[in-house]
Parts: sequence; C-alpha cells; structure tokens
Amino acid sequence: MTKEMERRIPLEGCVNFRDLGGYPTADGRTVRWRRLFRSDSPSSLTKADVRTITGSLGIQSVVDLRSSGGTNDGRGLLASSGIGYHQFPFLERRGFLPPTSGKEVAKRLTDMYQWILLNAGTLVAQAFTTLAQPVNQPALFHCSAGKDRTGVLSATILDVLGVGREDIVADFLKTNEVIDAVLARLHTMPGFEKSTREGIMAPKAAIEKYLDVTQSEFGGSEGYMLHHGVQQNAIDGFRASMLSG
Repeated sequence: MTKEMERRIPLEGCVNFRDLGGYPTADGRTVRWRRLFRSDSPSSLTKADVRTITGSLGIQSVVDLRSSGGTNDGRGLLASSGIGYHQFPFLERRGFLPPTSGKEVAKRLTDMYQWILLNAGTLVAQAFTTLAQPVNQPALFHCSAGKDRTGVLSATILDVLGVGREDIVADFLKTNEVIDAVLARLHTMPGFEKSTREGIMAPKAAIEKYLDVTQSEFGGSEGYMLHHGVQQNAIDGFRASMLSG
C-alpha cells in the first residue's frame, strides 16, 4: 500500500476524508499515522463507513468546525455511534460564508482565512486543545467541504508539529484532487445549490497568507496557540503523542 493510498480513506459518505499523518518534520521526526483525520461533512456516512471509523480507524472523538445554524447539515449516523462530539464554530460570529460561485475565489477565501486567524483564535485554540488530548485520539475534525475551516486548522496543527511549509501547503491543496466529488456533495446541501467548480477550489494564495500572517503577527502557529491560551505543556504533550522517530 502506498503512502498516498494510506492518506486518503475511501468512504461511501465522505469524499475528502484523509489521514494527517506521514509528514516529515524539521527535526527529523514524522507525524504519526492514524492519529488525526480531516474530512468533509460526515452527515452522509453509511453504516459501513461508521464501522470503519469506529472499528479499524478507532476514532474516539469528532471536532465539528461548522456553525450551528443553517449551514450545519447534521451529524448523520455518527450522532448515535457513541463517539465523543465537540463543536467549535469558527465562522459563526462572522455571520456568513463567502459565496461558492463567481470570481475572485482566492481573494474571498484569503479574506475568510484572515478573519478566522484574527477573530476566532480562541476557538482555533480550543479545537487544537481538544484534538491534542490523548483521551480524544484518534480524532476526526471536519467542516462541510473539509477545505476551508478544516484547512486552516490542519495548517496550524502541522505547523505546530514542525512540518515544512511545502508539505503544509500540499496537504491543503489535496482537496483539489477530489474537487468534482466535493462539488457534487455541496449541490445536495441547502444553500449550496449554485456552487461552481471554480468557486470552491482550494487556492494556494489563501493558505500561504494565513501562514505568513501567523508568522509575522505571532511568530508562528505555536505562538498563536500560546497567545490564545493553550498551555506549553499541552503543546509539548501533543508533539510527544503525534511524532515518531
């Protein structure tokens, strides 16, 4: 089985479900496989999918980054699976999501990521702390498409772990490999019927600016987490549990 085959987990009800493990760090270690998973909405998971998640993947908890209003399309069968559930709605206070059609996608999403960075830091830190707790691992975190809110949290996590920028950006862009499937799913969700392929692509410029401003304003993702209340021992413990080698 190749590294790429291991990263993307094939499920009937999710199209962007993948492992965050396998990336090398600057100090020569590697992010452990099968500890953290990122995904699009789990609302359409089948019974077989749930068996995979709770069985072979052993996932203990879910961190939902969606808002609690109309953009939340439900928890699906995971709601009755016994898995722990935590919600940190990164964009709820902003009050709206950018359109998923039209032009200037990179600008729209860059603006949204900057809003999260500068206005939802406490929620990002709370989500990070929840995922960092060994009792919650293996864990899944997700939003609707598994691209934007999930993307910035993934970038933050990988940056804290010491993964290189090239790999962080590459992980973010992997959504574009399944963008047609993501679009098909979005079309079934209320409010996303007019989404277009161009309107939902993951733009490299947006995540690069997110990382740039994190560095310039906070000295990197570790500084960002510390600034928003995460304890140093939680970060150190997270690295110890998540890195091998």
